[in-house]
Amino acid sequence: MSTGPVSDEAGEKFLERDFVQCFTQMRHYDQQILDIVKFTFTTYTAILGVAVALYQFSKKEQVNLIPATTAIEFVGFVFGVVMMLFVVRNRVYFVFVARSINEHRRLFLRGKPLGFENTAGLYTSPAHPDFFNWGSSQSVLLYALSLLNSIMLGAICFPYMRIRYSLCLGVASLVAHVAPTVVYLKTRDRKTADKAVFGVEGKSDLTLT
Repeated sequence: MSTGPVSDEAGEKFLERDFVQCFTQMRHYDQQILDIVKFTFTTYTAILGVAVALYQFSKKEQVNLIPATTAIEFVGFVFGVVMMLFVVRNRVYFVFVARSINEHRRLFLRGKPLGFENTAGLYTSPAHPDFFNWGSSQSVLLYALSLLNSIMLGAICFPYMRIRYSLCLGVASLVAHVAPTVVYLKTRDRKTADKAVFGVEGKSDLTLT
């Protein structure tokens, strides 16, 4: 089914609803990132607590529970990596929605309604925010999650190697978490939402017949 030109009134109503919904989605992605990190921290705290208890019990009772402890920590590490992927993906969604809001605002403010000058310089650029901003709150949460994963990996290796080697592995893991994340986010710039999210153009297009 084809559609004709959209009237100005219908267009205004659509843009108004879209602007409000985009704000809701932006807040949702931001809160979801925070919730993921909080949930991961709580989970890691519980896992490490169980691991320490099992380790101390095995030493006291002369029972080898190290394999069980390692298995629990490994499951936790895999869980943390998956949560990291969710956070990075949500960052991509967040940026595209934020850029859409800026584009809405720029269109509206271009005509200086009621003489409004936007003297405060509120965001109107559809090219911002950047996908990766080292000082943003979401980047800090990514660093925190990377650190948690690295600590877990260090805990996994602790019974099998010297402390300094375990620490070195943890640092290497931290770099291995952060560096690919930065590269991935930076490569999302100058791409359409379809290309950046799905890897192909036109993935989200709907053809009405």
